[in-house]
Amino acid sequence: MPDIFDQASDLESREREAAISVAAGRSHWTGPPPDVVCGIHCCAECGEPIPVARLAAIPGVGLCVDCAE
Repeated sequence: MPDIFDQASDLESREREAAISVAAGRSHWTGPPPDVVCGIHCCAECGEPIPVARLAAIPGVGLCVDCAE
């Protein structure tokens, strides 16, 4: 199980990638923000973790693919 420092590092990395994506002109999520549980971004509807690739593709996304559909 990752410790608090690993979680903080992972969160910083995700936030940095999201900021780079926004600066690069990619789309940005305008729906509900994700729930953050122990440093992991989780779907605001079902509570499942949101994959890192989805977070990188759509900065600030708050829903998993299933709930977004």
